Amino acid sequence: MIEEQAQVVEISGDQLLLQAQTKSSCGSCSARKGCGTSVLSKVVGRKFTRFQADNSVEAEVGDTVIVGISEQALLRGSLMMYIIPIMGMLVFAVVSDHMLDILADKRDLLVAASGIAGLVSGSLLSRWYFQRRHNVHRFRPVVLRKIVEHGKLQP
Repeated sequence: MIEEQAQVVEISGDQLLLQAQTKSSCGSCSARKGCGTSVLSKVVGRKFTRFQADNSVEAEVGDTVIVGISEQALLRGSLMMYIIPIMGMLVFAVVSDHMLDILADKRDLLVAASGIAGLVSGSLLSRWYFQRRHNVHRFRPVVLRKIVEHGKLQP
């Protein structure tokens, strides 16, 4: 189980709206002073991600909780979000490349357009996969425990 801290922002019924700070690994990299990504992250500032989870620990607005997601769900989700669209792009581009005449005008443009169509198709396939009813709960984070209640540490 991969765990992360999040703060309760809002409660709607038995659902929590949680906010977690997006972390950067720039602080641990040896090239941080000469890296454009490090400079860009300083300019952009702190980012937060919002998501929902079931209120299984009776948390209230302002509480800090630990949320978790299984390693298998994270790996499968990453695969669906990144690999499927890229594979769609490559397959569409290669198929269109083989189907077009070598001397065709604007061949490269047509292959690039086919690649973009494959990327969009793969992205839509990934979106459909995540929205299926039995997958919604598989990839949803779970609130494991409260660690801070209204500014007070839990024992």
